[in-house]
Amino acid sequence: MAGYGFTVSGDAAAARDTVYQVLQGQGFTVAPKDEWSAFAERGGQGVSVVLGAFAGKKGRHVKLDISCAGNGQGNTSIQLVQGTSGISGGLIGKSQADSIYNEMYGLIAQAFQSSGILLAQGKTP
Repeated sequence: MAGYGFTVSGDAAAARDTVYQVLQGQGFTVAPKDEWSAFAERGGQGVSVVLGAFAGKKGRHVKLDISCAGNGQGNTSIQLVQGTSGISGGLIGKSQADSIYNEMYGLIAQAFQSSGILLAQGKTP
């Protein structure tokens, strides 16, 4: 699945918490896997399957796998990997999911930029 990455300076725990807070503020439930990784999920899988494209952006089931790690240079690398494609809603559902993911990446980037800690960002393979 597609993903997005950020490199930030400063406190790694604060950067991780910023990601969690941004996602929670957008209706995601964040479930930590361990201290440095979590799943974030919004919308219902059943709703997305039954309603397809009619689930809309608010009802569309989307999931992100979040991982944070030091990069050896005193900075933190944060990776977000898409856990769903939205294809259950056809091309419209996929477009809705892509829009949601891009919006979340933008909001997280904005939070890091406003804190002055964003060093790099971009799509990951």
